[in-house]
Amino acid sequence: MGIAGFSSIGEFKQALTRDYNRINSSIFASGVVTLKIDVQDDRISMLAIHKRQSVLDTLSRENAHIADLADLYLIKAFKKEMKQVLIQQYGLEIVAIFKDYDAVAQLSSTVILLKKEGQTQSD
Repeated sequence: MGIAGFSSIGEFKQALTRDYNRINSSIFASGVVTLKIDVQDDRISMLAIHKRQSVLDTLSRENAHIADLADLYLIKAFKKEMKQVLIQQYGLEIVAIFKDYDAVAQLSSTVILLKKEGQTQSD
């Protein structure tokens, strides 16, 4: 049995891809163009190419600071929902989720740190 009850890493990555796209679509009304997922011992890394929403492009031209704030809060919403899915549906113990988005390159990077077996909160 593989990670989080999946029979293979490939099956796990496919499920993560579906959930990432579903969450992204619910927040941004659009899936990702491409998504690459790497799974290592205590970390899951995701690199995605996004299509920037035209409303956010317009906001960036009119007021870059407000657009940056919008990106920040959209990222926070994504992280919150992704963490909930990873815990409830995958049974993973999450230490932290880090996510950044580069609007010009339309790239996002997400790193999910998993609790290691035997690790305590103070480790």
